[in-house]
Amino acid sequence: MITLRPPSRHARRLVLLGIAMAALQGLPALAQQSPTPPQGGPQGMMGGQGMMGGPGGMMGGPGMPMHGASNNPVVRQFQEANRSSMQGMMTVPMTGDADRDFANMMIHHHQGAIDMAKVVQQHGKDPEMKRMADKIIGDQQQEITQMRNWLSQHPGASGTSQ
Repeated sequence: MITLRPPSRHARRLVLLGIAMAALQGLPALAQQSPTPPQGGPQGMMGGQGMMGGPGGMMGGPGMPMHGASNNPVVRQFQEANRSSMQGMMTVPMTGDADRDFANMMIHHHQGAIDMAKVVQQHGKDPEMKRMADKIIGDQQQEITQMRNWLSQHPGASGTSQ
């Protein structure tokens, strides 16, 4: 007999983040992916090309405009949180030090989760989602602090951190 356990807190967060990103981006954006790499633009995790950073990709080109602009303030705030988080992660200079690169990118990722949770605090109606947003904000802020502390205690070759 197989015993199923409830998903972990982190797994639930990832699912919610994925749902929010999919809802904001829309599947039509995948069909508009550019087959050719852009000239210039931000370099980072994906080299500034393809689905995330290419001219026709989900994140647009160098200015990274979001797909499907809306007059709805909730949609705009989620889009801005997502854009800012992704741009931050994509522009972190990769050092080849897995620990430093992970921490620097996760700071931006966690800030994106905080920004999305603040949208729920401001506009959400469901008490359970608002409680989850509150918890995410507290947990993510604590983890950002932990990562920044680690980075300051473990300076890289250049001695800098994000």
